[in-house]
Amino acid sequence: MNKQKKVILGIVLLIVLFMGIGYAAITNVELSITGRATATANQDNFKVYFTGENTVKSNNDNSVEIAVVAKATTATVNFSGLTTRNDERYAILEIENGSADIEAESITVTATSTDTETFEVNAVMCDSTGNAISNFAVANGAKTYVKVSTKLLKTPTTDVNTSITATITAVPKAN
Repeated sequence: MNKQKKVILGIVLLIVLFMGIGYAAITNVELSITGRATATANQDNFKVYFTGENTVKSNNDNSVEIAVVAKATTATVNFSGLTTRNDERYAILEIENGSADIEAESITVTATSTDTETFEVNAVMCDSTGNAISNFAVANGAKTYVKVSTKLLKTPTTDVNTSITATITAVPKAN
């Protein structure tokens, strides 16, 4: 009977084993996980600014003072020594696209003055020597320039002052 118990026990174990294999084969389910990833624009990744370097002044004139804080989007330019109608001064300011991997589709600079009756101010995108350019796109890590100028519209009879500010507007190129 001992041998018979062993045979029965072996058969029961085989039946349990086959039931486990059968159950596993029947209940085998493929697991599928789905989801999504989102990316959020971070304005800190797109950096276009005045460098404060390589500034050219009209005729190397000391009457032009430039206050540019490096990596700032605004610059202040002070022009003095303008005495007669149509006197002009200019400064060429360097701009850099400091973004790691975002190109600037366009960069423009707006120059403003607090006294538009006496002074005409302009900002023209240019090369490093002051020649106007028409392509305002700037690759990441590349530089461009702007010529900020002022012209005296009328001969003053008293001292006149104005604040001139140049402000960058840059549009990122879609990736």
